[in-house]
Amino acid sequence: MKKLKFLLPIILSLTVLVTLFIVSQLPAVAEETSGTCGDNLTWSLDEATGTLTISGTGEMTDYSYDSYSSAPWKSKWASIKTAKISEGVTSIGDHAFDGCKNLTSITIPDGVTSIGDSAFMDCYRITDITIPDSVTTIGDHAFQLCQSLTSITVPDSVTNIDDYAFIGCENLTSVTIGNGVTSIGRTAFYYC
Repeated sequence: MKKLKFLLPIILSLTVLVTLFIVSQLPAVAEETSGTCGDNLTWSLDEATGTLTISGTGEMTDYSYDSYSSAPWKSKWASIKTAKISEGVTSIGDHAFDGCKNLTSITIPDGVTSIGDSAFMDCYRITDITIPDSVTTIGDHAFQLCQSLTSITVPDSVTNIDDYAFIGCENLTSVTIGNGVTSIGRTAFYYC
């Protein structure tokens, strides 16, 4: 019995060491830095510069805020500083950049016709945004809580600014709304 009491700690120690060795030999799971974000769209993130590039043709996938159907770059949101959307992309999906707190610059090309619901919500470091003439719809909560946004120009092509589109953009001091706008949603500029 005394030998068993003496051997038990040694056996447990060896078991822990063997387990640690086996775990250390397993390959590390790498987080994705590229993939798809629409039928004909791809994304890639240059982690050194913090630049997210969306390339291809067609509509971006609509996402949600939950972890099951969020944007594929969600795990890297904190490192994204610049988003470049290439010619050929026709929409910015729902929740595409929602929560990218360090995003300071976004390039939206001509050809994008819609900016989805909550697309840039809580991107509070964006200071200005240029919406191209091709955009006709700005979705619900699209720029909600973009607290550093100081000016916005909404071109004549835009016909709808949905509910809460710019709510909480507390530093927004200049808004130019184009002649094509026929509908501005509830509290679209509340708390500005």
